[in-house]
Amino acid sequence: KEFADGELKVENGSVYYYGTQLHGKVVDKLLELLESGLKVGNPFVKFVKNLLDNPSNNSVEELYDFLSYKSLAIDDDGYVIGYKGVTSDGWSQSGNTQTIVLQGEVNERGQILNRVGDTIEVQRRSVDDNRQNSCSHGLHIGSFDYAKSWAKGGQLLLVRFNPADAVSVPQDCECQKLRVCKYEVLEEIEVEDDSEIKEPYYNVYTNGNVNEDNDYDEDYDDEEYEDEE
Repeated sequence: KEFADGELKVENGSVYYYGTQLHGKVVDKLLELLESGLKVGNPFVKFVKNLLDNPSNNSVEELYDFLSYKSLAIDDDGYVIGYKGVTSDGWSQSGNTQTIVLQGEVNERGQILNRVGDTIEVQRRSVDDNRQNSCSHGLHIGSFDYAKSWAKGGQLLLVRFNPADAVSVPQDCECQKLRVCKYEVLEEIEVEDDSEIKEPYYNVYTNGNVNEDNDYDEDYDDEEYEDEE
């Protein structure tokens, strides 16, 4: 009936953020988990707060199914863990010279270098927010299978991003990819079937080291186009 974590509050079965009542699938999931005994500080609560800081209401509504821990793991900070396929020397598979890059090394073709520990960021308006455009400009992150297909004999990277920086999920490729304006490169992983993270929660540290001993006490059991970066 009552729950509070900063400006995220639940009163009599309704969810409020900065005093405004919220609705939608992410709210329904939060209420479901709270009823099952979700603890304050749980990574999913942090994920919800991060997602609600996204400046686009359309992004919040469109992206929940892809961004939720049911599809990709989340970490201690409520960030989402995803995958990215790059060339063997770490450059994005394609580039766009019109993209305004705020963080990251760029070559003359507009490709961006991805090294472990790097933060890659572009201006949000350089990312196509129309999900009807299947292949377009922006930073792309995908599911394990999607990113593996893009590795093309190169590197498969584990990355993480703040849900607030998610922009759109194109409807092609069975919604297995999304466009973001910022992400962090955590590590290079092997292109093997067992490299995919299966758990909804995962301990990931920002220095690129991954703790595979997941000791979090869970309270739930839920289950191209040349412009493309």
